[in-house]
Amino acid sequence: MLTYERVSMRNLREYLKLSISEDQKRILATSNLKTLWQSIVYMPFSKLFLICENGRGVGYVYLYCCAKTKKYNVGRLLVDERCQKQGIGRQALLWALAYLYAHHAPRVLLSVHPDNAAARKLYESVGFRYCEGHYWGKEMVMMHQPESVKDRTK
Repeated sequence: MLTYERVSMRNLREYLKLSISEDQKRILATSNLKTLWQSIVYMPFSKLFLICENGRGVGYVYLYCCAKTKKYNVGRLLVDERCQKQGIGRQALLWALAYLYAHHAPRVLLSVHPDNAAARKLYESVGFRYCEGHYWGKEMVMMHQPESVKDRTK
């Protein structure tokens, strides 16, 4: 079973040990340290959670939520390269959606690099759809509506 803990001094080492393959590094926008820095700079709107399995860090999810501006984003989702292809990313993404909708998100946005086929497939499988013509830098924007999360939690 997966658990989610806010990244803190208590679990920082587990967070910093997370890694991805060299191919993934080529298409991902940032490092773990930069994500940590952003989660501090954009407080209280950003939330960085360590994904744990049996007490061990297996990934992280970085969320941005601001009720005032109605911006709710999955900023990043990373699963350690040794733990990929086990359904962790899907479970974490569904957890992130539930978390954001519980905090009154009208919709959830994320971006994905066009070359990241595995991530695109995952996002589409839980109901994210492309926002045609919208990009954040080189990444395509995808949107999720609350009704599209129904019946996808299994």
